[in-house]
Amino acid sequence: MKKVIKQYLFPEGVAAFILNTLLCLSFFSALGQTSTDSLVLFNKDFQFKDGLYKNVEQLRSNQPQVALENLSGSLVWQENAYLLKVEELHPMGRPDLQFNLDDFEIITYKGLPFFKVFEDSVRAFTAYAGLRVRGHLSYFSYERSYTDSVMIKAYNPATGRPFRQQKIARPQRENIKTVINIATGERFDFKLENMFILLEDDPSLLKTIKALPPEEAREKMERFLLIYDDRNPLFLPK
Repeated sequence: MKKVIKQYLFPEGVAAFILNTLLCLSFFSALGQTSTDSLVLFNKDFQFKDGLYKNVEQLRSNQPQVALENLSGSLVWQENAYLLKVEELHPMGRPDLQFNLDDFEIITYKGLPFFKVFEDSVRAFTAYAGLRVRGHLSYFSYERSYTDSVMIKAYNPATGRPFRQQKIARPQRENIKTVINIATGERFDFKLENMFILLEDDPSLLKTIKALPPEEAREKMERFLLIYDDRNPLFLPK
């Protein structure tokens, strides 16, 4: 029995059009796949490229304004405190070209973002606090020293009236906690009333935290951040 093979022929122009269409579809499919593959989940394992970043928008692109490997200067890393203390940074071999740290909101070191938090004019360094929770809603905290004063009075034991008074300086420390929305760059004090704002786009989670007694809700704020990040992932380029 003779085997019949059916052959479908297209006019030359139509064949070329179909071929070009198929090639274009293949190209855009590959492009989309590449774009998707280049994004990874931003969590505690994400490694940013080390360098100086002007703002959160630049951080999200994972493209520093200046790579850290091209810099020299004085930078102290206090690992347990999640703190960088930067005296000055300059291009390698050019100490006369110091960078103005006011231009850089973020420094990444060992893959971790550190956000500018204060300047110490007495000891001549700029402090950057590292993220302790990393995700859509990230969190950093740091301690800062300050001095307040208290009025001390000396009393006459016979009359019970003060006969001398003097202000005495007292060193104090405060712990400052901040949440930053990496998708928008907005910063919030880590307070319960701000958590209600941060969780607005997750209604069920917002309902849960509002149902708790205020003291219990405050104790569990960091846990709610972690839950939010799990349920609202943020993907960034490698």
